[in-house]
Amino acid sequence: MKIAINATNIHAGGALQVATSFVYELSLIKPESGFMYDVFVSTEVKDALESLSIKTVNFNGYYEHNNDGIKTLFVPAGVNFEKYDLCFTVFGPNYLRVKAKKEIVGFAQPWLLDFDNPLSRNMGFVERNILRAKFFIQWLFFLRADHLIVELEHVKRSLVDHKGVDSNKVSVVYNTVSSLYLDSSKWNSIAIDKANVQIALGIVTRDYPHKNLAVLPYVAEILAEKYKLNVHFYTTLNNVEWATKGHNFKKYVSTVGSLSPDQCPSFYEQMDGVVFPSLLECFSATPLEAMAMSKPLFSSDRGFVRDVCGDYSNYFDPENPEDIAKKIADYFHSDTDYSESLREARNHALNFSTAKGRAEKYLEIIQQHIKD
Repeated sequence: MKIAINATNIHAGGALQVATSFVYELSLIKPESGFMYDVFVSTEVKDALESLSIKTVNFNGYYEHNNDGIKTLFVPAGVNFEKYDLCFTVFGPNYLRVKAKKEIVGFAQPWLLDFDNPLSRNMGFVERNILRAKFFIQWLFFLRADHLIVELEHVKRSLVDHKGVDSNKVSVVYNTVSSLYLDSSKWNSIAIDKANVQIALGIVTRDYPHKNLAVLPYVAEILAEKYKLNVHFYTTLNNVEWATKGHNFKKYVSTVGSLSPDQCPSFYEQMDGVVFPSLLECFSATPLEAMAMSKPLFSSDRGFVRDVCGDYSNYFDPENPEDIAKKIADYFHSDTDYSESLREARNHALNFSTAKGRAEKYLEIIQQHIKD
């Protein structure tokens, strides 16, 4: 049976970490007799895997190719999955015009489940409807899949209840922190300038609107004026994203640039805490990574965080800078010894799921569908 693993459309963010982790774990698993895996990765995934010293002897083939979202429809495909019995696209949609005989796709697009959200409500008529059309096209490509894989139960419920997807066509496989968080020998250190900073709070992120980064300067101002705390935020925005930011944003927020997955532990290690003000997610590994690194987590009081973190986060209203500042100030002004709760949070994160277990569940779903 010829199986294609497709990560050619993954270039950044949490999806990059998931794809890197899965392909790495897959490389350690000897395939069952009769199964052949050809693995197709983007340049970014390939580079991240090379930093982990991946060995590809268990793959039938290992190829580098880059696809770029919906633009894939208008350029030569470069890869052809038609000859495969099954293609697993780690995160979709898969915009390639030609399908494999069966297609499994990872689903992590919260806009398709909740378009009427705080971001879209603040858009103008034209912008809102252009975005609606974009996600309508995305959904058509997700509908081509024979099976979808999601990362939490609430996403499956939304697909079934709001999009009419057959529950038997959706599997839940928990996300997890990468196994590299357990092996500091694989970490690649980075230098962060924290001169004259009292408290450093970080977030590993791209500059997507739903990440709600625009709230951070307001929070920093409140912390300085009302709570007498000098807090500076550190992000991982790339050069293009950083160039769009204004003076006031850069006064309270810095970027260390894009990080490879093996650099993220070093980033977390140098932070005093992690802030996660996102408005919309299916799942994000950032809260788990923060807890795995024994860092206090300050995050949005939303189901996509509570389902993962339980009582191990300091929750706030992400649309209220005053509330965000208060929760941060309460923590750092407290005389409480948080060492035990941070240890419990770390254990929770590491036991939530494992990278090896996730890879094995992906393979179970693939093998189940290839045998049907």
